[in-house]
Amino acid sequence: MRVEKWIDEMVPMTDKVIGQEMAIVTATRNAVDVRKWVASRLMPNQYGDTPSGVTINNQTNVMVLSEERLRHLQEVRRKMIDAQNQG
Repeated sequence: MRVEKWIDEMVPMTDKVIGQEMAIVTATRNAVDVRKWVASRLMPNQYGDTPSGVTINNQTNVMVLSEERLRHLQEVRRKMIDAQNQG
């Protein structure tokens, strides 16, 4: 696969520029960074960033209201909406 070929090329690429001028080193670093980025996108399970941990938060809030309280809250809501629409 092409990604594996790019991965195998990275170490020899970096070894070749030891002692070279900075422009060559920078160009090689950019080429290696692009290969790493493409590999992480095409094969994320192998070359992608591994999360340090997974946090899942599930929260459910339940409120029990009497019919009377529910009607009162609906009335308050309706008055607020009417006031907002009027001005």
